[in-house]
Amino acid sequence: MGHIITEHGPVRDEITQCSVCRQLKSALEFNYYVNRYTKDGCRLMTNTNCKDCTGKRAKERRKIKQKFKHLAPPPHGDPCESCERPVYRNWQLDHDHETGEFRGWLCKQCNTGIGLIGDTLEDIERAKRYLERAKQSQNKSQLLLREV
Repeated sequence: MGHIITEHGPVRDEITQCSVCRQLKSALEFNYYVNRYTKDGCRLMTNTNCKDCTGKRAKERRKIKQKFKHLAPPPHGDPCESCERPVYRNWQLDHDHETGEFRGWLCKQCNTGIGLIGDTLEDIERAKRYLERAKQSQNKSQLLLREV
């Protein structure tokens, strides 16, 4: 695999899928740490959000913070509205990314997890079906493992 030389050092010459917009893009369309490198000497990608989506998300966060600045998080020790475990730090304001509406207060793990799964009921249902199949050893990978 080749490298592309940038002003701060080499990045891998590859195509990466943005985890937000799901588009395949050149490695140059992603942000990299200035002073952190992979074992092969390439700059380390900061995350899998393309530059466009990183900018849009930052703008969205600013708007959400402004819109809901009057809302105070629950007291520390109250349960997360998703996992129901007590939260002692890092309350997260959960909102609908389509409508911008407030959905509730979550612990950091639940808010991050829901966002990474896809932030929609359909995505959560898909993950739920996967776990249900896994419990019955019916996922494709599990079935293939039996054949070996």
